[in-house]
Amino acid sequence: EGLWAAIWMLPTDSYYGGWAASGEIDIMEYLGDDTTKVHGTIHYGGQWPNNKYRGTDYVTDDIAFNNKFHTFALDWEEGKMGWYGDGAPFQDLGTGMWYSTNPSDFPKPFNRKFHLLINLAVGGNWPGSPDGSTTFPQDLVIDYVRVYQ
Repeated sequence: EGLWAAIWMLPTDSYYGGWAASGEIDIMEYLGDDTTKVHGTIHYGGQWPNNKYRGTDYVTDDIAFNNKFHTFALDWEEGKMGWYGDGAPFQDLGTGMWYSTNPSDFPKPFNRKFHLLINLAVGGNWPGSPDGSTTFPQDLVIDYVRVYQ
């Protein structure tokens, strides 16, 4: 409870406005209390609270993600994105599935430079606060990161 691992991307410059008008790409998000599910999501639209999000989950069959290494990938080309878990596609997004209100022409806001973030958060609105079931210390162990252009 209360742990939130993520590999995600934010715009290097808030070209279209504050979060999430300039976009956010979540390659993988993993909540410590839901160990068989990883989320892949984009955030877009207007500035909070007028933002939108779209995504789906990569789910295992009763095998917790934290029991072994897994690979997660985002294939991002102009106007389309594809998410992969352990080599298997689990989500494709493309034309007309996102927008920015400043201005709204597709493929904005995902036509600008983004940077990569990798973190293990404790607490927050989504996972909630740690409780008696949470053990510390915790680790986010990553074997490798590859970026291609």
